[in-house]
Amino acid sequence: MDELTGIERGSLIHIVTLRCKDTDHARQCLELLEQFGKPDALHYRCLSYEFGLREGTTDTVCIVERWQHWQDLDALLQYKVTPALLMYNRLLSQPFDLETDTVRIRLVE
Repeated sequence: MDELTGIERGSLIHIVTLRCKDTDHARQCLELLEQFGKPDALHYRCLSYEFGLREGTTDTVCIVERWQHWQDLDALLQYKVTPALLMYNRLLSQPFDLETDTVRIRLVE
């Protein structure tokens, strides 16, 4: 018997696309996500944090996160992501833009 609601299962999905300058910068980005991005997200109660290269590319990194509450993601963005943008932006072909480089999805229960 499954008594969990969609939110308790993490029905909020956040997808991030990072277009890096080239393959080497994408590799560095993946390393930073493993070292800092994933632990930070999990600390802010992210339920699942997966990342890798977009299929068919060598320079585009995608992150797929699963959340229970958007407030947790917003806190992560405010306290960890925004202060680290200079570090990540040096790897990207254009500066990170929250409006165009991310998508928030609420799955149907």
